[in-house]
Amino acid sequence: MEVMHATGMSPYSEQLEDYPEDVKKQYFQLSEVAQKLKAEFGGLVLLDPVDSASPQGVWLSIRHRILRTPCVLIHGSKVFSRFPSYEELRAKILETLERSGPLASTRVSR
Repeated sequence: MEVMHATGMSPYSEQLEDYPEDVKKQYFQLSEVAQKLKAEFGGLVLLDPVDSASPQGVWLSIRHRILRTPCVLIHGSKVFSRFPSYEELRAKILETLERSGPLASTRVSR
């Protein structure tokens, strides 16, 4: 759980223990990517994980026509319909930074 705390996100460790292994695996993958993004990009990138079953997640799913999760949005545009590797995500972030300057947000819907 310390992984998420290091990124500024608050996990609910008691709840996480009750989740299936595949959900926990995805959670820790997201945690690892969040740490790497924070270490490399600092404040230039904001990682905002959104549960697809939450009201915000439902709205984002409708607005961006997200049929499968996880999905990654950068600057409000869907760039991955799956959870990418760190290298793939990094490349998209660098491409976006070169094109338009600092990112307003990076959202991961799960």
